[in-house]
Amino acid sequence: MKLRLLDWLACPACGGDNLLIDIVRGEDRPAFSGHWEPDESVPGAGRRTLTEVRTGTLRCRQCQSSYPVVDGVPRMLPPETDAGPASGHRWTEFGRSVPEFEENFNDLAAPLKPTDWAGKLVLDAGAGFGRHAYFAARYGAEVVALDSSADAVASASRNLGDLVRAHVVQGDVRRPPLKKRLFDIVYSFGVLHHVEAPHSTWLALDELVRPGGRLSTWTYGPRQGLVKIANGALRGATREMSSEQLHRSSQVIAAGLRMFSHTPTRILGGLPGFSSVVTHLPVHDHHRWPFEVVVADVYDRLRVPVTATFPGEELERWYAEAGYADIYVSRRVRNTESFRATGVKR
Repeated sequence: MKLRLLDWLACPACGGDNLLIDIVRGEDRPAFSGHWEPDESVPGAGRRTLTEVRTGTLRCRQCQSSYPVVDGVPRMLPPETDAGPASGHRWTEFGRSVPEFEENFNDLAAPLKPTDWAGKLVLDAGAGFGRHAYFAARYGAEVVALDSSADAVASASRNLGDLVRAHVVQGDVRRPPLKKRLFDIVYSFGVLHHVEAPHSTWLALDELVRPGGRLSTWTYGPRQGLVKIANGALRGATREMSSEQLHRSSQVIAAGLRMFSHTPTRILGGLPGFSSVVTHLPVHDHHRWPFEVVVADVYDRLRVPVTATFPGEELERWYAEAGYADIYVSRRVRNTESFRATGVKR
C-alpha cells in the first residue's frame, strides 16, 4: 500500500474519511521525479524512493474500526461482510503483449479513447486480476483497483505491482471504502450482473463520481435460447463441486473451447463468408487468450452466479434518473448480447 492511497480511503463502517495508519513493515522502492507532477506532494516519497506499507493497520478516528494491511493490500471489507468467492485467477499473470486484452478494454470503455485517461483519478470497481486497471494506468491514469475476493486482489497486486500510480484495495463495491464525489472516472465491467442488488450497487458507485466525472458500466443482456439453457445446465452441474473439482472441469471445458471454438475461429475467421459464422461459436473472441487464462475465466463463470441481466433501456433509465448528461448506451454482441453504458455526472 502506497501512503498516497490514504488521501482517498474512507471507513466502510461509518464513512469516516480521517484514517490513521500504523506501519509494522514497510519497504522502499525506486521512484523517479517523472512519476509526479511538479506541484504534487507525495507522502512517503523521497528523492529516489517511495515507501510502501507491506504490513500494518488502518484505524478510523471516527468509529475506531480497524482494518489490516496484509501483503501490501488494505483489507477494508465492511464489518460482518464475507469476502468474495474464490477465483480461478489467483495465479493469473496476464500477458501484456496479448493485443486482445487491450482491445477488449478499449471496447468495453467506449466511447473513451486511450488519450481520455491521462491525468485522471480512476476507480476500477470489481477489478478481478487487474488487467483493465493495468491499461487505464498505462494510459496515464492513477487507478484504485477494488475487489472483494482475496484471490483477485492477490493476483491484481502482483500484476499491478510495478506501476507507481496503481493501488489495490480489498473492499465491497456495494459499500466501497472510498471518499464520495472523488473520482474522475468510475468503471465497473462485468460486475453488476453478479450482485444481489444491482441498482443499489450502481447508486453506491454513482456516489463516488465527482461532478463532471464519468461512470461507465458493462453488463450482460438478457440470455435466450440455447445459451441460457447451456449456461444454466453447466452452473447447475458444477454448483456443489469443490474448488479442485471445478478447476479440473474448467480445464476440460477450456480444452473443448480450444478445439471446437477457438481453433475454427483462428483458421476460418479471416476467410470470406466464414467470419460471420464463427462469431456464433461460444466465447470465440477468447481464441487469442493464453490457455490458463481461459481456464480461469471458465472457472469464474461457473463459480460466480449470474443474478440479473439488463436490457439497454434499463441502464439508460438509471443514468437519466440520476441526472447524468451525455448518456451513451450501446449494444455489444460477442457470443451473446451485452450492453455498455456511460454518462457524465452533472
